[in-house]
Amino acid sequence: MELKTLKSYINKNVVDFSELVLLNYHIIGLDEVDAIILIKLHHLLKENVTFISPKKLSESLSITPAVTAKRLNSLIDREYIKMELVKKTNGKEKESYNLDKVIEKILRMDFEERKGDNIHKTTESVIVELFEEELKKPLTVLDIQTITKWLNDDNYTFEQIEEALFKAVKARKLTIKYVDGILLKQEKEEPKVYKKTNLMRDLHQLWEK
Repeated sequence: MELKTLKSYINKNVVDFSELVLLNYHIIGLDEVDAIILIKLHHLLKENVTFISPKKLSESLSITPAVTAKRLNSLIDREYIKMELVKKTNGKEKESYNLDKVIEKILRMDFEERKGDNIHKTTESVIVELFEEELKKPLTVLDIQTITKWLNDDNYTFEQIEEALFKAVKARKLTIKYVDGILLKQEKEEPKVYKKTNLMRDLHQLWEK
């Protein structure tokens, strides 16, 4: 997915910036404090607040203004935050910032991570294409990460995911979230297989002794 497309999804609230950062901050070299700062800054941008005041920002964080300023400088130096001059409606320029680099880094790291996963790469790409075809829309980064989680963490098979997708399409619930719910329900409904045990035989042998 291109940066322009993802930015458009974020602006339209199709993709939640906060969730995107919280899911990915660790893979792009950030810690929890950095992640919260970026989320706070994105919220301020949505409120059309473009001036960063470390003192004001620190009031909603658990760190001092001095530490906040140090953190902001570090994020700017590492190009997670870009400072720039933008024109206001009256033609005058004002200093502002954008967080495009954060989104760009997440996209790049996500692509590299999936490219290196040779085991599931083919299966994942086939599933993504299948979902986009059935849902009649391109998947978001979060959608693709959900599919990756199904394969890598939940160990769902292609057949299980495909079956859940077709059930969602039949029910006219064309969302990844609905498919995820079907998979979870199927997992709970699957009968548990208990291992055969030799406990009773062992007890009999112990009694005979």
